[in-house]
Formats: sequence, C-alpha cells, structure tokens
Amino acid sequence: MNPLSTDSLKEQVHEALSLWHRGSLAGSPFADLLLYRSAQTPETNARRVTNQLLLDAIAQLERSDAQAAVILRLRFADDQSAQIVANRLNVSEGHVFKKQREAIEQLAEILMDAELVARSERQERLVQRVELPTFTTLFGMDGAVEGLAEILVQPGPPWFVSVEGIGGIGKTSLVTALVQRLIQEGIVGWQRFVDLGWITARQQLFNAGGALAQVDRPALSREQLIYDLAAQLLPAGEGAGLPLERLALALGRRLRADPHLIVVDNLESRADMEAVLAAIRPWANPTKFLLGSRRSLFDASEIYHHRLPELGRGDALALVRHEARLRNLPTLAQADDAQLHSIYGTVGGNPLALRLVVGQAMVHGLADVMADLKGAKGQASESLYTYIYRRAWDNLAEAERETLLLMPLVNENGCDLAYLAGIAEQDPATLRPILNRLVSLNLVDSLGDLAARHYTIHSLTRSFLHEQVLQWMG
Repeated sequence: MNPLSTDSLKEQVHEALSLWHRGSLAGSPFADLLLYRSAQTPETNARRVTNQLLLDAIAQLERSDAQAAVILRLRFADDQSAQIVANRLNVSEGHVFKKQREAIEQLAEILMDAELVARSERQERLVQRVELPTFTTLFGMDGAVEGLAEILVQPGPPWFVSVEGIGGIGKTSLVTALVQRLIQEGIVGWQRFVDLGWITARQQLFNAGGALAQVDRPALSREQLIYDLAAQLLPAGEGAGLPLERLALALGRRLRADPHLIVVDNLESRADMEAVLAAIRPWANPTKFLLGSRRSLFDASEIYHHRLPELGRGDALALVRHEARLRNLPTLAQADDAQLHSIYGTVGGNPLALRLVVGQAMVHGLADVMADLKGAKGQASESLYTYIYRRAWDNLAEAERETLLLMPLVNENGCDLAYLAGIAEQDPATLRPILNRLVSLNLVDSLGDLAARHYTIHSLTRSFLHEQVLQWMG
C-alpha cells in the first residue's frame, strides 16, 4: 500500500478524473483510501463510488473557487474538450488547463483532509473496543509485538494465532499492545484489516492490592460470542431481530467477504478453547483470529502458538522500579539489584506477581512480603495463587499432581525426561503424556531445540508448590 501524501493523491485524482466514463473493470485509483472503502456497499460499483468522491470534493471546492469546480465538471463529468470549455467560459484554452491543474491540486488537499479525519475517527472507534491496558509501559515484550505483527499482517494462514501462558504472565497486556500498535499504524482499520472485534471471556479480576473478584459475566458461549461480535461488526440495523443462526450467517458473510481481526481473550480451559474454535473456524480466511489463553491446544494444527515466557531478571526488576515510581515508593524504586534479588527469586518474572509485591510494599516491609509469598500466608498471597493456579490444579489427575509436585526438585535450568523419570520412579513412556498435559496447561515449561528438550517451572510456581498447594491438599 502506497503511503498517503498530497503528491500521490494528485496523481490519483487526475487518474480518477480521466476514468470518469470508464467501466468498473478499470478499478479505482482511490482503492486504498478509507473514504472509498467506507462508501462501498454490495449495491455500488467502483466507478460510482469513485465518481461520487470526486463530486463531493468538487462541491466543496466550489465554495472557494467556483470557476475551478465548473471547469472540472465540464471537462470530466461532461467529457468536453478544453477548447469547448474555453469558448463556453469565454477564456483562453491555456487558462482552462491552468485552472484544471490548480483544481486537481485543491481536490487532492480536500481529499487528504477528509481521509485524515476519516482515519482518525476510525482509530478512535476501534481503540474503544480494546481492553483498557493495566500497564503504562510494557517490559520485555517488544520482540513479541514485532513478531506477532508480522504473522498477522502476512496474507494467508495462519488464521488463528494464540498467545499462551500461565495466569498473570502478561497475555492480555501483550495482545492489547499489539492491537493498539496495529490500529495506530492503520493496519487494523483500512490497510490490512477493515475492522476489529474484541471479546473477553474473563471470569475473575485480580488487582495489585491482592483482591480477587468475580466478574459479573456469564461464561462465554457460542451464542454470546455471536451476539457480541454482531453488535460490534454488523452495520446498524442489519442484525436487529434476527434469530441466532441467521445472525451467525450474516456475521460469517461479513467476515469472509473482508478481512477482520477478531480478538478472543482470557480463554482458560480446553473446553473454552474448543468451543470458541468450533464457532469461529467457518469464519476464517481472510479474517484472522488472535486468541489469549492459559491453555495450549497443541493438537489443533491450524493454530500458531506463541508461548509467553516470564520476564528475565533485568526486565522484571525494571518493572518493579517503574511500578514503585508510579506509586511514589522511592525506597523500592531506588533499591539496587542486590536488594531486589529476593523478589525475582520468589516470584520470578510474572508481571502480576511483581505488581502485587510493589502494592504490598506500600504497607509492609519487603522481607515480610516475600515471607508471606513463600509461606503462602495472608489474603493477598492466597488470592494470587488462587487466581493463577487454582482452576488448573483442581483439574489435574492424581498422577499429574504428583509429577508437578516433583518439579521443585529440579533446578532452575530444568532437566530432561530421563532425569525426571528417575526422580518420579516412572517409565519415560508413562511420564510423557503427563508432561504433555502439564505443558499444555503452562504449569511446566518445555525448553530446548529439535534434538533435545528440558523441563522447568517458573519461580512463582516453585513458591506455590512449596506451601500453598499443601494447604489446598489439607
């Protein structure tokens, strides 16, 4: 797509005027303009939309330069020669050409102004659909934003991109930052994707003060997904009163006709993922779907998986200092790495847990905050562990729980399957499907390359397994 400029628009205006009486097969020089795309309907063709944009611009030009507007209408809409126009207006032929050039420049400026307004209004509308960010600065995710943007922008598959990771790891923050960037650059809005849909399946909220609250929203169903997307994406009145299946058909026609970007965030279970995939599969191509999930469906071949790791030590401590400055906690903001070492050792690079530490440090000493997290003491610590781990833990089979409880015996660098099998006193073949499930739930990380893999857990998971899970087990 060519960058928007007055010079390029001048060329497009001149070409569009010269094509005034040509058929729609000639296409439109304005095809990349949001003004053009917004005016298109199933009942209109390229020539009609293009000519109407020209007529609207000429009408605006007429208010400041009536003769220039008359010359353009006579020359192009009425298809009269410069000589005939000159005789009719009692001016020289040279004057006609001069005014024509000036008029084309003015039309380009008029269209430029209108296009910029249209783009700004579209961006404002799309941004309102994006979940409000919980961050002011994103740490350690620039590479992920760049890489996922490239995947989404490229034509063709993958049609489904899934950002996956344990609770609190920053999936929604990454998705939000990614979509905001795509909107800002016009990739969502007019260049690559014509519109944006945003659906959340969030059932719980956890704030940096340690409070856990249930969201007053039913679990995401196929019906709710259809109703919510239709409300966002279908033109006003198009879906009003339609029964569910007809609404789904109308939505599907729209998503298959033009590329949209659809976000479905906060999917927690395999059942959630499978239900959503079953609903949206028929709508893919050219529309793409960006999913945020705690669950990885490795057996779904059409999904591009992006597993979100915890922050490295440098980014984690930078986040702690940033949050401390925002809350006016100078003793924490100015602490050196040695003083903050215990934070990373206890909660690792989980952004939600790091923000909780800062919030608790507003009231309590850092050593006490760390002791509570290690010992699973206090409401804030228990709420954090409940938010991140409870649902996954409750859905583990006994053998899966036993294997997870062994993971703190593995050092931070991880171990291979044979070593873990030795600790578990299990045959590797028996342990492999158990690891498959723990990795798919993002409770265990599988790292390495094509030749060899090793398995490890986050520091926060290690702290959770030392104390909190023992309380749940009674």
